[in-house]
Formats: sequence, C-alpha cells, structure tokens
Amino acid sequence: MSELSKGWAGVVAALGATTILGYGAIFYAFPILVPFVAAEFGVSPATLFGMFSVGLFLGGVLSSRFGGWLDRFGAPRVMTLASAAVAGLFAGLAAAPNIWVYGALIVTLEAISFLVLYDAAFAALALRVPRGTRQAITRLTLIGGFASTLFWPLTGWMVESIGWRGCYMVFAGLHLMVALPLHGWIAALGRKMNLAAQSEAAPAPDRAAVPQHHSKRAFWLLGVSFALTGIAIAAFGVHLVPVLLERGLGQTAYLVGMAMGPTQVLVRVVDATLWRGFHPLSVALISGSAVALAVAVLLVPSSDMGLALAFAVLFGAGQGLASIVRGAVPLALFGPAGLGQRLGQLAGLRNVSAAAAPVLFAVAQQTIGLSATLWLCLVIALAGLALLIPLRKLALAH
Repeated sequence: MSELSKGWAGVVAALGATTILGYGAIFYAFPILVPFVAAEFGVSPATLFGMFSVGLFLGGVLSSRFGGWLDRFGAPRVMTLASAAVAGLFAGLAAAPNIWVYGALIVTLEAISFLVLYDAAFAALALRVPRGTRQAITRLTLIGGFASTLFWPLTGWMVESIGWRGCYMVFAGLHLMVALPLHGWIAALGRKMNLAAQSEAAPAPDRAAVPQHHSKRAFWLLGVSFALTGIAIAAFGVHLVPVLLERGLGQTAYLVGMAMGPTQVLVRVVDATLWRGFHPLSVALISGSAVALAVAVLLVPSSDMGLALAFAVLFGAGQGLASIVRGAVPLALFGPAGLGQRLGQLAGLRNVSAAAAPVLFAVAQQTIGLSATLWLCLVIALAGLALLIPLRKLALAH
C-alpha cells in the first residue's frame, strides 16, 4: 500500500462535498418531490419514474463517450462544465411550464449525471491523487455515503416550506455556487502539482495492470460481473420494502430497510482501515458474496426478524463496497491511462442493466411469483460473483 499524494485531503474533501450534492439533488431528492410534481402537472407518479428510468438508460448509452471526455480534457475540467450544465437544468426544472418540458429536462439531467458523480470523481482522483488512489476512492465513498442521510430530510423539509420549484432553485444554486467552484479549483491546481503527479504515476502495488493481451478479456469479465451484480442491487433498491412486507415482516420492514444505510458507511470504514491492504478484486469478491448471501437469506422460509436484519446487513455491506470497487478495480487492473474511458464503458453496462432491473423484477414477480423471482436473482448474483474468480486469477498471475 502506497502513501497518498500530497494535497489529497483537500481534493477528496472537495469531491466529497460535490458528490453529496450530486447524488442528493439528482437521485435522493427525486422520489420525495415526485408526488408534488405529479399533482401539479396532473400525471401519475409512475409517469415521472418512467422519465427518470429513460434518463438513466440514456446515460448508460452515452457514458462511454462521456468517459472519453474525461481522458481527453481532464476529469476536473469536464466536471466543472457539467456542474454549470446541471445548475442550468435545475433552474429549468424550477420554471418548467408543463410536463413535457419537465420530462425533457429530467431525462437530460439523468443522462449527464455520470459527469458529476462517482465515476467522474474517481477519474479526477486518479489524476490529482495518483499515489494511493484506491485509499482516496474509499475515503470519497465514505463521505458520499451521507448524501441520503442529508438530502432525504432536507428535501422533505424544503418541499413543505418552499415547494418543489423552490427545491429545484436551491439545488441549482448549490451546484452553481458550491459544486462548480470546487470542481474549478481542482481543475486549476497548478502546473507544479501536475508535474508531481507525473512523477508519482508509476503503478503502485494496488495498480498492477493486466497484460495488454489479456486486457479485453479482463474488461468483459469485469463489465459483465458488475452488470449482473448491479441487477440484483438495483432491483432490491426499488422493491426492498414490498418484498420484506410480503415475507410477513409487517411494519418492521421499514426498520430493516433503515439498517442498510449505517451498514454501508460502516463497511466503508472497515475497508479504509482493516482492509486497506487488500487487493481491490478481493474487496469485489467480498461485495459480490455479500449481495448473493443477502438474496439467499430472503429464500429462507421464515419471517424471523433476525433473518431480515441479516439481509439488511449483508445487502448494505455489498452495496456499500460496490461503490468502491467500481473505481478501484478498473484502476488496479488496467492502470490510470484511459481510466475515464473504461469507467464510462463499465458504467454503460452497469446503468443499462440497472435501469431495466426494477421493471424486470416486477414483471417476473407477477409472472412466476416472488419465490421463483428471488431464486432467479440469486442465480444472477452468483453468476456475477463467479466471473470475478477467473478475473482474480488473471490479475494475480501477472
């Protein structure tokens, strides 16, 4: 494990703040605002969630091109311009005269969100914290994990106080006055730091790249693995509480769901301390195993509260680590060169499958029943986990 590059704390703190703003305003605030927006425009909440999913799907399609921009122009510069665009889109949402304009803006916002969230931030860390990037990624996700904790109650309070349009204006102001300057500061870090970064850019122990002749195979193993695991995570991210209710947990299902948030933060602390010397692929195996075990727990024919809590802890741990490994593993396998492009391609595979997962889960549940759907999810999660095994052998053999 290498020491972190000089000045890492400021870069991580800045990206942590902008990540909280990004995920909080773009993702966590949306379901809270949906009932108010739907009531004003006279549409069903399902219509708005459909627009949201279209934006996510489009973002998955475009993310490969966006990733190329991160490499070509530098992630901090792209994030600065994207923050200005996000601020403008939020301002447009606040003034949207009808559902058609609102829908077009929401789709656009979700489609470009890649440029201001984790993947772009990971590429920025590889550029500005070239030594010990994996540790910096873990610290960043630890900070970003508080986005829901802050924005769920904040959005709920604001929408009651100033309305949904007022919320969007506040989000526009935060991206314009906080995220944009912070990204601009990272982009403007001087030539001295760039020269230092170049001298530090030799692969560290956690950056051992896969040989070039194996890189294509390694990429597809990783991409399909992430996509399969992401299907399970995305499906339960939407259907968790209904599934727990059907399993007979009653109102305690909501308490079980709340246990996942603290678990995500705790497991990231463990990764930053006890597991900081682990190869990122080892952490990916732990993450995939936790997700698969969580689904397996739901297949136990019992409504026992202990089993439900076991699911919450396992699933929260798997989901919390998944945010880390999606940046740390590509860096360790392929090195920092072209990282933005690879992150974009991986995000494309992951986001397209994740956008479809909630709908497919609902259709499967109605068609073959909950138990069979859970078995199908377990098979998918295990397949994602299994693909990491030959990938790990490939990396360690080098």
